[in-house]
Amino acid sequence: MIRRVALAAFASVVLLFYVPFLALGYYISGGGDLKLPSLSMVVTTFLLAAATAVVAIAVAYPAAYYLAKYGSEFEFALLTAPLWVGTLLKAYSLLALFAIVEKFTGIALWGTAAGVLVGMVYEYLPYALLTLYAAVEKLSETPVNAARVLGASRLQAFFRVELPLTMPGVAAAFILVFLFAMGEVVMPAVLGAWKVYTFGSYVWDLYFKARDFFSGSVLSLVLAALSLLATYVVVRTIRSISI
Repeated sequence: MIRRVALAAFASVVLLFYVPFLALGYYISGGGDLKLPSLSMVVTTFLLAAATAVVAIAVAYPAAYYLAKYGSEFEFALLTAPLWVGTLLKAYSLLALFAIVEKFTGIALWGTAAGVLVGMVYEYLPYALLTLYAAVEKLSETPVNAARVLGASRLQAFFRVELPLTMPGVAAAFILVFLFAMGEVVMPAVLGAWKVYTFGSYVWDLYFKARDFFSGSVLSLVLAALSLLATYVVVRTIRSISI
């Protein structure tokens, strides 16, 4: 009975996800004019998403390690509090910060890819932190202690024992941040001043400016498919490294 219910639920999810892809047949049969994005736009989106995931993990991993090993509940709440703040508010707060930075240092971040990257890392850092925290927190000290008994230093034990054991968490954090960043619209619009044009921005324009709902819907599905393909490649790579 339980197996049948689970199978029915699984089939429903698969059906709901893949049925919209039938819309592609509408364009293949000549029923519509699909407006494709430029190659440079697709490359920019992928590079920004990948860079966001890598930087977020690089910053979040040490913080997650500290929280899991030595942190208090207050410190945990302090680092996850940004999850309660809306994306638009974060974007305009960073916009004000960019203006201050430019005034005192002469470094212009608004309207640049670097500024968009900062905003996207700031937005998705808590997600990477929570994912990595869960991976580090459940680690047993037994393998580390065994490595120390065999003569490994604390740093060697981390790189040869703890880090490989947490690679599934790193992969999960990368998937989460990368998939969110692939469809990001707010940060490129506010911090990039529409000069940094991404796939998500293009789909937004198709929906709300060109009113081309068919192209917007199909390209949303294409973006999801490309994201899943890239995620599969990354996960395979990370797993091979961890092994």
